[in-house]
Amino acid sequence: MPALQQALEDLRAHRQRIEKSGPIAPVGVWLEVYCPGGRDVYYARLKAETPMWGQSRMRGLKRAGSAEHRDWQNRIKRRDALLEIERRAIALQAMLDDPIWEP
Repeated sequence: MPALQQALEDLRAHRQRIEKSGPIAPVGVWLEVYCPGGRDVYYARLKAETPMWGQSRMRGLKRAGSAEHRDWQNRIKRRDALLEIERRAIALQAMLDDPIWEP
């Protein structure tokens, strides 16, 4: 049991480090890279399930690889990491609350 409790504490510490590292993308937002008009230039845009930017569900981010595009990539990675940490923490907490067998 102490190993599970330590793992849960490690997840909490990791969650705090991620939250302090920068802004986090909201759930339901993703990136799309596209090439308009068959040109050799790729652009990035944000898409959302619901309107987030005024009445629009899309927001342009300039060229793919730009600073704004990389920033949103990192925001989405942080969000996904936090969701994974939450999933693992729930599983560990369930094991602590209802152990399978104790000697």
